[in-house]
Amino acid sequence: MGLDFDILEHCRKVRADHGPPYTCPIEKCCRTYKSVCGLQYHLKSFDHNNPNAQALTPQTSKNKKGRPRTTATIPQPTLPTAPEPLTYDEAQKIIQLEINGEIVRININESLDVHSKEDFPDDDVKPAFEPEPSISLPEAVFKKLDNYNICDAPPRPNAYIRFIEKSAEELDGEVEYDVDEEDTAWLSIMNEKREAQGLAPVSVDSLELLMDRLEKESYFQAAVNGQTGSVVDDDAVCCICMDGECQNTNVILFCDMCNLAVHQDCYGVPYIPEGQWLCRRCLQSPSRAVDCVLCPNQGGAFKQTDRGHWAHVVCALWIPEVRFANTVFLEPIDSIETIPPARWKLSCYVCKQKGVGACIQCQKTNCYAAFHVTCAQQAGLYMKMDTVKDSGDAQPVLVQKTAYCDVHAPSDTDCVKEDSRQKMKQVRKLLAKKRNFVPIILIPTIPPERIQEIASLVTITKKSQFIQRLIAYWTLKRQYRNGVPLLRRLQSAQGGPRDSNTGSVDIIELCRQLKYWQCLRQDLERARLLCELVRKREKFKLEYIKATERCLNVELRPLQASLRKVLDLISAKDTNDIFSEPVDLEEVPDYLSVVSDPMDLSTMRVKLDVGNYPNLTAMEKDFDLMIANCLAYNNRDTVFYRAAIKMRDQCGAIFRQAQKEFEESGLVNPIENLQASSVGNEESLASDIDKELEDLQVFRTVKCLSSFFSLLSHLTYF
Repeated sequence: MGLDFDILEHCRKVRADHGPPYTCPIEKCCRTYKSVCGLQYHLKSFDHNNPNAQALTPQTSKNKKGRPRTTATIPQPTLPTAPEPLTYDEAQKIIQLEINGEIVRININESLDVHSKEDFPDDDVKPAFEPEPSISLPEAVFKKLDNYNICDAPPRPNAYIRFIEKSAEELDGEVEYDVDEEDTAWLSIMNEKREAQGLAPVSVDSLELLMDRLEKESYFQAAVNGQTGSVVDDDAVCCICMDGECQNTNVILFCDMCNLAVHQDCYGVPYIPEGQWLCRRCLQSPSRAVDCVLCPNQGGAFKQTDRGHWAHVVCALWIPEVRFANTVFLEPIDSIETIPPARWKLSCYVCKQKGVGACIQCQKTNCYAAFHVTCAQQAGLYMKMDTVKDSGDAQPVLVQKTAYCDVHAPSDTDCVKEDSRQKMKQVRKLLAKKRNFVPIILIPTIPPERIQEIASLVTITKKSQFIQRLIAYWTLKRQYRNGVPLLRRLQSAQGGPRDSNTGSVDIIELCRQLKYWQCLRQDLERARLLCELVRKREKFKLEYIKATERCLNVELRPLQASLRKVLDLISAKDTNDIFSEPVDLEEVPDYLSVVSDPMDLSTMRVKLDVGNYPNLTAMEKDFDLMIANCLAYNNRDTVFYRAAIKMRDQCGAIFRQAQKEFEESGLVNPIENLQASSVGNEESLASDIDKELEDLQVFRTVKCLSSFFSLLSHLTYF
């Protein structure tokens, strides 16, 4: 009847989309029905191409019983049938061709140029499967030397083979001070004045010796007077996360200069350093105080930004727009310029400062309380970070940050809501006191007799005058550096009395053990680096072996390599992985009753690896078997049936193109291919004939049964 759609599918779709009335989808008909059954009967029985021809069905009275009356059929004049409607391409006068697996549409009115095959040489044709370039294997080159003997290594001292750090007693006798630009400028000025007075200049070595002895003597005097460095507190907490717990892989580190306490993970220290450890502020700016660009408070764990400024690590963690360029070492801090201007204009309700730094806000809905991160830490507000791990291992770990003001803090926290206003006042005073606090710089004094001993180490004219000016210069330099020692070793060393008469044996034993463990640690580190290099070498060797294997497969078995490429293209067409694995017999128990020889892409790949495909025709035969099995078992309205039709249409062009390229490259003999194709065509023709005979036999059986039932009905009537 000329319908190009499935009637059952259309009725189901119409019932699911809307209710009655249901309109006929044919534009010229447009009849409406109250039920889907009526619409379905109309689409099946009504001839839309010839609407005037109506079949008259016999009607029987429902109220009267007896013999059915036959009504005479009124002969209708035969009307000429309407011609079959044209398709869109036919209406546009366009023909569609398939050339080299591509669909080409040509208008019948266009003029086409005729070219002979000689006009296009074979070199211009680019094959779809370009062969891989041949890779030549490297060849080893060696030369054999006669009478070659490896000489023994000359004996060397232990210090030449491995580095042994010097003890503190040994370093005290050496000159550790190195002059800088300030020292050189000051010494040049002093030498100019001495030259004007006719005195000999002072050498740089003499200046280094005197400065070194002044530094060490001041350090020893401070140790004797009890002005030692700050003592490590066992109950100290991390100034970033405010947590005092630590693990073996995340210990709390203390800065040897400012006694800052931070976790390894919080400050970005993946490995515990040997010897002293200094925070970034003490390492890069030991003498000058730094300010945070994100808050008005000083002190704490600082890191540098990408613009050369400084910022608290905790501020960078809590402000959402700020990032770390290196997430392992947590430095430098970047993306500060992406902070919106509205965040810079917020007013902190803790310190009552506006426009200084960037603030965060309370997480409570409709609460606009803003506060600096460090101010919130000092005030004891509720601030918590929780790690949210995703189900997949490859997904990154997300961090959920929650911060509340003192009014909306959860009830299970330690925040006391009754006296929150009084507490905020105390915190505000404490923060203002810390900002205005000026550190006390203690410059230890050196006794005069010790100064005379130091001056006796050098021989210069007018020594006392030069020593007085040198002490004044050294004192100013220490004050400029906030009392920090000029020697790096003394910045972190804990002061102690210089007298070492008591317990000298224990100290020597401890030094010996310390040297032993340091050497052992260095040897273990070298072993670890060696193992890492061996692992990388074996990884590169494995990749090289795999590449060599692929090259040999292409050289020794080019047909199998080409067939593997064809199979990869076929697998790429199976986007839903319907044919990638064998059919699960537990889900489909009756599959073997319909399909006697199952086939799938994984089985084809196994057969290809074993070498069961001597040519492309054998692979194509298994592919056709796989498609035939799917079409035989599944109904036409299933997704598997449609997928099989799609695979057959798409992969047919792949096989034709591959066959053409195999013949051009010499991988397939055209005569053998013709014989194989003829045999395959004969088998397919025989199977088609058997199928037609079966259909004809079934049709004859149905026709005989219909005649038998018609005769039986007449006999019953009489």
